[in-house]
Amino acid sequence: MLKEREPILEKLSIVFQVLLTIGCFIGAKWITNEFFNPIQGDSMQYNIILFLIVLLWILILDQFSLGGGLRLKMYSIIFIEYLTAIFIGNTLLLSAIVILNLNEISRMVLAIFALLNLITLYSFKFILSAFMKYIRRKGMNYRMILIIADKDSTYFIDRLKETADWGYRIWAIMSDDPVIKSRYNNEYTVLSHEHDISNLIDNKPIDEVIYCKSFFDQNEIQNYIYSCAEVGVVFRMQSQLLNCVKMQSTLSFLNQMPFLTFRNTPDNYLALKVKTFLDFLISLFAVIILSPFLLIIAILIKLDGGPVFFLQKRVGLNGRRFACIKFRTMVVDAERLQASLMSQNEQEGPVFKIKKDPRITKIGRFLRKTSLDELPQFFNVLQGNMSIVGPRPPIPSEVKQYKRWQTRRLSMKPGITCIWQVSGRNNIPFEQWMKLDMQYIDSWSLKLDFIILLKTIKVVFTGDGQ
Repeated sequence: MLKEREPILEKLSIVFQVLLTIGCFIGAKWITNEFFNPIQGDSMQYNIILFLIVLLWILILDQFSLGGGLRLKMYSIIFIEYLTAIFIGNTLLLSAIVILNLNEISRMVLAIFALLNLITLYSFKFILSAFMKYIRRKGMNYRMILIIADKDSTYFIDRLKETADWGYRIWAIMSDDPVIKSRYNNEYTVLSHEHDISNLIDNKPIDEVIYCKSFFDQNEIQNYIYSCAEVGVVFRMQSQLLNCVKMQSTLSFLNQMPFLTFRNTPDNYLALKVKTFLDFLISLFAVIILSPFLLIIAILIKLDGGPVFFLQKRVGLNGRRFACIKFRTMVVDAERLQASLMSQNEQEGPVFKIKKDPRITKIGRFLRKTSLDELPQFFNVLQGNMSIVGPRPPIPSEVKQYKRWQTRRLSMKPGITCIWQVSGRNNIPFEQWMKLDMQYIDSWSLKLDFIILLKTIKVVFTGDGQ
């Protein structure tokens, strides 16, 4: 779909949002002084934090593309993006306070700042988006387009017709296909390919030419590109190849020769480093805060007899093996008993799962239902073997039975929770489970991790696990 980017306006938007953020921090200090405990801290420390806020928010807003236009985004998605960005920003601020030993900084100021910042930035984007949609519906701020189409272009054309908020108007459709002619001839001007495109864009108010035919001739495409480039008209090409491969693609250059590069794993270096840092930080925080709760669970398991933890060899990033730590939820000789229960397996593929597994202990059934048996895996995250969110780590015997396309789930560090765990777990067939993991890898972002974390919390409190 179309996604217009105006680089200068995007940068200006980020700068303006950073200024709003500075105002939120100053406002948080004032509110704390007026309505809560007066701030006694060192003003220099607050200046350091303000400097860090400017640097971090420029980086984070840019990473989340929160300065760009909003032709196609829903308001709920915008809110989630801001919530995630501000959560990450404030987590990094707290880390900086600890590392730099800025003990005079009031936590109340930071809490009020985070809330003000979320409300202010989301309101700014909401008002801006609503205003732009309003003026587009009134016929302003639109772009006139010429579509070069065939019978497979109907979905794209219909979507443009239905969504006036996007700000695109179809000036004409160029096609010799009878399906296009019969379907759109009464609504739009349908031109034959005999028309000279250079003459059209020279004499008509066309802002963009969009090529969305299924099959094309290289010479034809070159002609369209050059004709548009000569007069500064935008040329866009929608390719069925990109729809089929469903992988991230970028234009790169090797020895000054252009290549369309496809990647099947996330390659955002900075975002992945932020993910690793947050994994460590959140896991350390979780272990410290939950330590009394972990101790209670350990005692209950010990009273039931046998060891507290269950260590199992699992397969991690790119085939690396490690010992996965879980609270023991089964009888001591559970793995030996599995062979006698294979006929009762309810899961397709190489995975062994039984809803009412007779090997599960009483306390183990509760731990599994609430997913609390996974808590010790925060230690795996601290060791660097796992992430908080990612495909679940399989056992070696399962990996040996994978189809070749399924091994791609090992291309990301395994996680404590994943899409599968918050989408039905054992109710999902094995093939669908694998596809969900591929979907996670193909669409990974910090925002997606945050959404999965929120859903995981819901599973824990509602007991939807199995």
